[in-house]
Amino acid sequence: MKIIAVIPARYGSSRLHGKPLIDINGKPMLWWVYQEAKKVAEYFDVIVATESEKVVKICEEYGMKVILTSNNHETGTDRVAEVAQKIEADLYISVFGDEPLLKAEDQRALIEAYLSKNDAEAIMLARKITNPVEVANPATVKLAINDEGYLIFMSREAIPHPKATADYYYYKHVGCYAFKKSALDFFLGTELGNIEKAEGNELMRLLENHRKILTVLIDSDSISVDTEKELFQVRQLMSGKEGYIS
Repeated sequence: MKIIAVIPARYGSSRLHGKPLIDINGKPMLWWVYQEAKKVAEYFDVIVATESEKVVKICEEYGMKVILTSNNHETGTDRVAEVAQKIEADLYISVFGDEPLLKAEDQRALIEAYLSKNDAEAIMLARKITNPVEVANPATVKLAINDEGYLIFMSREAIPHPKATADYYYYKHVGCYAFKKSALDFFLGTELGNIEKAEGNELMRLLENHRKILTVLIDSDSISVDTEKELFQVRQLMSGKEGYIS
């Protein structure tokens, strides 16, 4: 089975401009993500997908394989879907370029889930929310997951509401998804639905059209770098890693 990891790396991020190339301990953030993905033996290839010539140049300097994609993509999934039009594979793993703490073993969990239960069009990593601030934070996308592990809904609001019981944990996504080629083709060929437009979550395009998304729960400390505060946290956590420059 041919599995390709694609790292969407948008230079023109609205919240942290030039985010893929932000320095973390002497290396671009993207470099850390790429190196961890290269540890996954199941990957046939690891490819950075970007709209920026600056990112292409840095990737070439560091020996990272890269594809220049359209500047019109609204989401990372659009960028992965473009790569899927150019490179044939059985499974595409979207590894977010702003998750430098994401481990290779967590990425393998997606592959294992696909091999054991592959009736889903997409599979996503998720983890339990331990900080109550994240539940109230609209930047954190919360997941409603059924007892079989399938995603029912995702929202920036705290869902579900614990009316009948307080014995419930909230869950959030981790920046790593697996897609069948059919899911990416469907994504490209389907208009945005009303819920996706309202929530700004592109996986709603699959959910709104009754496509199955399986979740894989992991115990991860990964942090998505979207703000200066998160960047500071990641730099602190990674200060002992090889390549650190004081």
